[in-house]
Amino acid sequence: MKGKTKKIVLAVAVIGAIAAGGVAFTAANTLPATTTAGYKSMTVSGAVVTAINYTLSADGTDITDVKLTFSSPDITGKQVKIGFNGNATTDCTVASATEANCTGLTEDTEGATDVAVVVAD
Repeated sequence: MKGKTKKIVLAVAVIGAIAAGGVAFTAANTLPATTTAGYKSMTVSGAVVTAINYTLSADGTDITDVKLTFSSPDITGKQVKIGFNGNATTDCTVASATEANCTGLTEDTEGATDVAVVVAD
């Protein structure tokens, strides 16, 4: 039950961030007003994200990995980065034309209220 509670807290935090109109890096990169934690389409500079899947630490207190799925364009050869709460971004690894994996993260689940995704040439 403890792990389930942490996931619920994360879901509420993400939904709150989206409802507040979270912004990636420019005003054009706003998140949708309603969503389900871990999956929703959003447009960011350079691409359209159709799914965001979080992996939590064993105790549920940190986001350790994020898998991003894109619908367009092909992200092969592009730089993909992720950041939380306006902090510095972390490089992600492009795994395929439509997926990027962001690993080695240590973002606090309770403090993660905004997520930013950047795709660049």
